[in-house]
Amino acid sequence: MPILASILLSFSVTTSSANSNSDSYVLGFGSCITEKRDQPIWSAIEKEGINEFFFMGDNVYGDSEDGLLQDMKISYEKQEEIFPEWLLKKKLYAIWDDHDYGKNDGGAEYPLKKEAQKLFLEFWNVKKDDPRHNRDGIYFSEKLKIGHLSVNLIGLDTRYHRSPLDQTDKPYYPTQDKSKTILGVAQWQWLENELKKESDLIILVSSIQVIPTEHIFEKWHNFPHERIRLLKALNNAKGNVIILSGDRHKAGLYKTGNIIEMTSSSMNKPISRPIAKLWDIFLKEKDEFLIGEMYSRENYGILSIDKEKVVLNLKDIDGNTIISEEI
Repeated sequence: MPILASILLSFSVTTSSANSNSDSYVLGFGSCITEKRDQPIWSAIEKEGINEFFFMGDNVYGDSEDGLLQDMKISYEKQEEIFPEWLLKKKLYAIWDDHDYGKNDGGAEYPLKKEAQKLFLEFWNVKKDDPRHNRDGIYFSEKLKIGHLSVNLIGLDTRYHRSPLDQTDKPYYPTQDKSKTILGVAQWQWLENELKKESDLIILVSSIQVIPTEHIFEKWHNFPHERIRLLKALNNAKGNVIILSGDRHKAGLYKTGNIIEMTSSSMNKPISRPIAKLWDIFLKEKDEFLIGEMYSRENYGILSIDKEKVVLNLKDIDGNTIISEEI
């Protein structure tokens, strides 16, 4: 029996959310949640009254040095046991990042990506008639109707088609090779078609950060021509745009033009306190697009829509608001 098969998780790309007839909607989101540690953060998230939750990557830590997937299978089994029962009654969305893809910082070169995709789709119980079973990669979209608002929720795959980075390890710097890609030809064509569809709000979810340019880790700016192409497409899209991202084990808010990005990471695997303290003292992260400061402890995000008002909140492990932004 597929993992989580007893839970009816609808991942259709055509049907609307079960909450679409309501004027209000609450989406929880987060990333980087290891099955190797306790997950106390769910207590605060349960109190949010979420309708749905979006796992933005590194939803298990099953990658290994040899790249084989035996550890991934074990990690999925462990994670299923840890997730609270109330969560499994909600509608769940997911994309992957490197640690639930199979290779640390990996991309198109990973030889077991097809097998990893099969494990991913089984764990998240993606319906057999879903296009993800017949395409390369786990990208998808979902159309929601919240009150009078038409919402297009888009999840990207930044791993399956991504060209190798120019460096073999951090620090990573922008490539000058414009033939390199993050999304690949088919996913780009699909995404640009999605962004042409009429909608009031587009929620674009990327496992790696889109707007930031100055840090040395994985980000869209490692492929600057791809980042420019994406931001141009988002600026031309038919609808307001919010980007949600993860990966960093730190959280923050970014803006460029009319586009806003909230990064939420990590849910239970933050940077160790001594390292985080030293980092804040000597290497406080800066970026021309960063609003305020980054947050390095456990966190999660809440996107709420109420009578056409959209609010983004970043919250700590106890449910206290760290950052709030009304769209």
